[in-house]
Amino acid sequence: MSRLSLLIALIMVLASCRTSKVNQVIYKKAPKSQHLIKEVVASEFHYDWLSAKISGKYKDDSQSFSFKGNIKARKDSIIWMSISPGLGLELGRVLLKTDSIHFLNRFEKVYYKVSYSELSKTFDSALSFQAIQAILFGNALPFLDQKYYTRVIDQFFLLSSAQEKQVKKWAKSRRKPNTEVHSIVVEPMNSKIHQQQIQNYFSERRLDINYDDFEIHNSQYFAESMQINLLASKEMNLRLSYSKVQINKPQKVSFKVPTSYEVPE
Repeated sequence: MSRLSLLIALIMVLASCRTSKVNQVIYKKAPKSQHLIKEVVASEFHYDWLSAKISGKYKDDSQSFSFKGNIKARKDSIIWMSISPGLGLELGRVLLKTDSIHFLNRFEKVYYKVSYSELSKTFDSALSFQAIQAILFGNALPFLDQKYYTRVIDQFFLLSSAQEKQVKKWAKSRRKPNTEVHSIVVEPMNSKIHQQQIQNYFSERRLDINYDDFEIHNSQYFAESMQINLLASKEMNLRLSYSKVQINKPQKVSFKVPTSYEVPE
């Protein structure tokens, strides 16, 4: 490369660096809570039907395994999953309805049915169909009808159901309230959720959900990867990724319990 070419290349690099600095928006103040909540709701991922390939890794205090599978979901109605350990054999099927959860264990030939109240007791955290649906598809947990506060954190907007000074006080205090604090980290440019957290300082229970690998599907941003960490009576970690996502294509959902399967009381 000649000296002239090198000089031109250097000038272009410096110019591009200056341009990026000039165009970078620095946020010093977050929008008011009601305005930000409206933006988050308006940016929710909407679908009638969704189907995708899934892969991930699960880990808790007693086990760890990787898996692959498929997911099919109809908004506010059902979520169906087929899971295998990656060897081509189906490990099980899960069907979430609005009032109950159904699970077929293919290896042990057992069928389980549990309520959301039972599941909540198992994980020591309030779970519902609406909450699980929101978690899986990157939307806000159904708690936005309470009072929220906003601030800027690392150039993201933070929505929190408790003020910053109150949270710091609870963290240091010996007498901690039995109150769940819900917080959402929002990307300012598109109002998509990058992180959600529910924390109870009294029971030392915390649920963290982080979203990344955003792609556009049906003209909407959708997080194709998420990390879920639950710290309660047991610690649970789930990494989940989506691929071959299809939106608004009606799906056939099969969930039949063979007569030979055991049904525990």
